[in-house]
Amino acid sequence: MAALYLVGVQVTLPPSILTEEFPVKLCAFNELTRDFRQAGIVIKHLVLIDNKIFIEQSSVELLLRRFGHELRRMRSTSRGRFTCHTVEIRGVDVAWYSLVKEQDHE
Repeated sequence: MAALYLVGVQVTLPPSILTEEFPVKLCAFNELTRDFRQAGIVIKHLVLIDNKIFIEQSSVELLLRRFGHELRRMRSTSRGRFTCHTVEIRGVDVAWYSLVKEQDHE
């Protein structure tokens, strides 16, 4: 028999400098940003409040070569003409956009 479990929406609160987790998250965010720049990965946006780094699509291959062994939680979401691909590296979300691929019709 099927069952439906209703779970409330989990809201992520913005980081507070008063919490013990903030310095740890900030350190991981800054360290990954530095490592990306040293590796030659082009960073488009840094969004600390969302713990997310956006990179250029042209840097994805380099990201996979240099940090592929650290990838976690790979996911993609399409909206309109674009797909946002997101992976987690060292607890930080790394995202990039690509055009939605159209299906071949016979």
